[in-house]
Amino acid sequence: MIVGMIGLGTMGRNLLPKHGRPRGKRRRFDKDASKGALLEQESKHGNLKGFSDVKRIVEALTAQKRL
Repeated sequence: MIVGMIGLGTMGRNLLPKHGRPRGKRRRFDKDASKGALLEQESKHGNLKGFSDVKRIVEALTAQKRL
């Protein structure tokens, strides 16, 4: 399962422990590219990926589940 999330501010960062587990891939968007880079560095399982371009994160999600 691939999950996408918009925003890596205080609230978005606090949701990471729930969604950063080893099963599945997590895609996160924030307009500040440094937040996405930091997210990837801190990923314990290597399954978190940060994006700073909305089009790229949408393309990274499975088409069947896009809302």
